Amino acid sequence: MAVLVAAPLAAQEPAAATCPVDFNQPKELVTLYNITRMRALQLAPGDERVKLVRDMMKTLANPKVIAANPMAVNLAAGQTLVIYMMQPNIGATATRGQLNWGKPEDQVIDLAKTVDSLFTAVEATSPACFAETKPFRQAKPWQDRINAAFKFMAANEADSAEVYAKASQQLDRSSPYAPRVYAAIAQVRGSQADMMKHLEEALRLTENDTTYLDDRRAVQFQIGQVGLEYAEIQPEPQRTQTLKRAAEVLLTLATEAPGAESTPYALSGIGMAATSLKDSTLYEKCFQVVDKSLDKYSDMSVLQAAICANRMGKTAEAVKLFEATLAKNPNSRDALYNAAALMYELRKGTEMIPLVHKLVSIDPGNPDNTSLYAYAYNVLNEQWKPATPAPAPAPTPAKPGAKPAAPPPAPPSPYADSVARYMKIADEMPQRLVIVEFVRYADRAVLKGEIENRTKAAKTFEITFELLDLTGAVVDTQVAKVENAAPNATMPFEIKSDKPKIAAWRYTLK
Repeated sequence: MAVLVAAPLAAQEPAAATCPVDFNQPKELVTLYNITRMRALQLAPGDERVKLVRDMMKTLANPKVIAANPMAVNLAAGQTLVIYMMQPNIGATATRGQLNWGKPEDQVIDLAKTVDSLFTAVEATSPACFAETKPFRQAKPWQDRINAAFKFMAANEADSAEVYAKASQQLDRSSPYAPRVYAAIAQVRGSQADMMKHLEEALRLTENDTTYLDDRRAVQFQIGQVGLEYAEIQPEPQRTQTLKRAAEVLLTLATEAPGAESTPYALSGIGMAATSLKDSTLYEKCFQVVDKSLDKYSDMSVLQAAICANRMGKTAEAVKLFEATLAKNPNSRDALYNAAALMYELRKGTEMIPLVHKLVSIDPGNPDNTSLYAYAYNVLNEQWKPATPAPAPAPTPAKPGAKPAAPPPAPPSPYADSVARYMKIADEMPQRLVIVEFVRYADRAVLKGEIENRTKAAKTFEITFELLDLTGAVVDTQVAKVENAAPNATMPFEIKSDKPKIAAWRYTLK
């Protein structure tokens, strides 16, 4: 949750002419609203602005003006109080005397509550006037309160964050920010039920409002992520309901925002829900939503859709999606490995071999990759048939009582030796290097792996990674060194890069 930046109200355009409030009568409101109010907005905070505020509030306290146009007076008074609250070091209250707003002068006014009351009266009369009140509800006083809530939450001061989030809602209840703060507080307090409740409220407040598109994506992902975790500690039928809701929201995210950074993880979450629920229809939805619009989804999203198709048993569709992943990112190790493995299931040995070539070139230290050569040649060996020989000349008639000549032996398969050779190479590789995690962001990447020393002596490994963009160009180079790995020991390694647009990796091993 980013800190909000206050936008100057002077930059706000007048609302579309749908709010029926008329500031052309009585005459006292014409200059007040169209000239004095705008000048107060444009002035820097200070005594001159306060003077204009007091002049306006005096007019707005006039019983004759109120009687002539109460709706306009409520709207103007609320906006003018917000302008007053934009002054530095203004407390939560003020007296009528300080504001020059009628009598009794010593009456204390709760500024935020009063603004809300005035605006609510206008909005209740005509909901279209929300376009007039919203920019003032979300002006600097509101921003200061919600920003304070975020800052206290970041500092793990949940109680203070809650105070300021509630204070922000006195001015504006249409924003998803306060519910997001409450959700974070619920997480700190260990209440996943409250967290889900507040996230659902935040999601509701993002509907049909493009201002909150990024917040909507973040909240959708949180509902899915938290729902998957929360469901596992719930009894039935709540567990199933929570999982279905998590999958539903994640699917909506993937549908609404194909290019969002969180979409691949949303698709992965749908797959997790499908596995937990044993619901094949969720796998189908996961891959179909991507398959219908492949051009709109990233290579990571297409990869997740391929995994969903594979888990559903749709091997041909999965292969198609793994190949589509490779069209977007030719160095995707997972797409290469899975496509090759599924080609084996489809008994397409010839198609496997170029995939395995590419796989081994980027991930040469993993015996599992090399063994795929053996699988490919095994398929070719099984499918091999010797060429039909030319017709032999007619045999010489055998002597009576002689045994018939044995037929010539069939020529051996040219692939049989390759099967044994590549299995031997894989078995005798001195290490097993496995990448266990590769997380890529728009501006950085993290790769974690582990390497097993399969020799009989301690060994040091040096792994030089080239981090690649989608075109295969080298973005960064990082070296991981594993010192003195004991025989049969498996040791972890990690590299990080702060370079943008990293999409894949390859390495050399010493």
